Amino acid sequence: MKLIPATWFTQTPNPKSKNKEFILEPLPEVDSLQIELLYQNAVRASSSLGEGLDSILQEEVILESDPTFKVCVVRNGGLIAMRKKPKKSVLFGLGEVQITLQRGYGQYTIEGEDDENELGDLTHVMFVIHGIGEAMWCKEEVSTMSMRDEMDQLRMTVNKRKIMAWREECKKYERQKQPFPPLPNRVEFIPIIWFDKVRSPTHSLMSSLTSVTLRTVPALRSIANDVIFDVLMYLTPEFCEAILQCVTSEINELYDKFQTVHPSFKARGGKFSIVGHSLGSVIAWDVLSIYKDIKEKNAPKGSADDPIRIDAPASPPRVPSLETLDKTENDHDHNALPGFKGADDGKHGTWGPTLPKKMTQTIPFEPDLTIFLGSPIGLFLTLRGAHSVFDEMRAVAEAERASLIPCDDEEADMVAWSPGGQSAPPPVFDLSPIICSPFSLPTKACYNVFHPSDPVAYRIEPLLLPEGVSNNDIPPPMFLSPDGKSLRLHVKARQVGDQIFKQFGSLSNLFESTAQNAAAAAAHADAEAARKMANIETEKKDGSAQSSPLRPNFEGCIRDRQVAFRLGGRTSRVDFQIQPGVIDNEYLSAVTAHSGYFSNDDIIDFIIFETRSGAEDNTE
Repeated sequence: MKLIPATWFTQTPNPKSKNKEFILEPLPEVDSLQIELLYQNAVRASSSLGEGLDSILQEEVILESDPTFKVCVVRNGGLIAMRKKPKKSVLFGLGEVQITLQRGYGQYTIEGEDDENELGDLTHVMFVIHGIGEAMWCKEEVSTMSMRDEMDQLRMTVNKRKIMAWREECKKYERQKQPFPPLPNRVEFIPIIWFDKVRSPTHSLMSSLTSVTLRTVPALRSIANDVIFDVLMYLTPEFCEAILQCVTSEINELYDKFQTVHPSFKARGGKFSIVGHSLGSVIAWDVLSIYKDIKEKNAPKGSADDPIRIDAPASPPRVPSLETLDKTENDHDHNALPGFKGADDGKHGTWGPTLPKKMTQTIPFEPDLTIFLGSPIGLFLTLRGAHSVFDEMRAVAEAERASLIPCDDEEADMVAWSPGGQSAPPPVFDLSPIICSPFSLPTKACYNVFHPSDPVAYRIEPLLLPEGVSNNDIPPPMFLSPDGKSLRLHVKARQVGDQIFKQFGSLSNLFESTAQNAAAAAAHADAEAARKMANIETEKKDGSAQSSPLRPNFEGCIRDRQVAFRLGGRTSRVDFQIQPGVIDNEYLSAVTAHSGYFSNDDIIDFIIFETRSGAEDNTE
């Protein structure tokens, strides 16, 4: 007996077998290598990111062990197969012997392949943008999974859960003697890898970084260079532009390849979405900001001092002096670029990135879902001064709505409505103030999902509320659940306990504050009278009642009122926290909170629910 290594085998029917079994004969290693290369090319071409099998079907491998035969790729239903054929075909292929090749001695399938083959049509594609540290996670000596590995694992887990749920549903329908439900749809997860494009070892930046890095404590230096350095790069306008260009180009390229392989995807109602993790969520936000800017064609929305505009400075550009003219004559005109905040723009902010020049390329679709996982967007927007911009947009919306409400004279001219008469009832106007900024991103739904113990995650909703709102009046984040309603029993119990605690706290303070309220009311009345008298005296001296505008106090205006953020798209809320466990220590959870989003059961179930075929629009 001779032991030889083999990857590919020929299948020859066994005449002595009653079960139609095959005799497997190994092919020589020199032929197996060429066949394996052709097979891998066929797998890539037939995948969601491939260019199709048309060109691969024309390729063939001549066997070195027997030059009279060749191996080629054929379609076998929805799968691909490798066949051994004579090099010279007979007329019309009549009587031609074709031998099927088998990869591996036993039945060879990739983990999760059977589940994926059982699913229905592909109806949803999610582009997933990685965050910081991908340069480290891709190293072989690091145990943490890379983004590609995480997407493979996520795809397999989603497919398995879909099939298991469908099989359980089939059993229920079978007991009720009803026809089986349709197959669940398939979801594709495509990773967007940008770190290797901007962190190429041949890049002068990386060479300089290596040269200035100390050789001591190499493990800690690696964390600084491979993880923290990504954030520092993104805070630099030039590298921020390079990363955004890379991500945008990568999405466009993969989008085109996907359309080539699945030409009827959009016609069948297929949807595209974007997921960003960590710094990848900030990149996703900025990509959508650029999409928003280009989609609106940079149409002016007011004067040059209008902070709502991100394509114009808050102040006119300064004329350079003769001393600096030669130095700056070749520089970019920063003041005319989106997201740029000049030296005189201190009181104005921006929600978009700071770039050295305007980007003209954008993504080719409006996302159906935009999901931020473990996102520091709130921190970046705070640094950009976006809160005041959102607040002024709210004030403009409030003023525009007020201009549509008729004044007292117009109301006096209206015909009085009588229940028994024929005149129409007077219109009802909502006089309550607008409390949420009308700012929105070009996406049909937006979710900012975070683990409560994630030290990198920040909220977004408070920035869309007026700056005068107290922390006690900011609505808490929603708990993440597949249908937006169901919560685990221990989470409900914790919510009830918190409400009871608040009620008892209010009752205990009631009697204590009763005696203080009367004295406080009297003091307030005296102070108010003194203030009015002072204003009257001032008006008499100045001849007019001039006063500096004060920031309105919004404390208490949100309590007992339902908020609705336009940023959420078809959902009224943006911030969603993962439901805590029964026994959950926030400090211990912080160790793994930021890296465990793609394996979290709540998030997986949420993605399955939101990407299901025929999913209806949900409103919170």
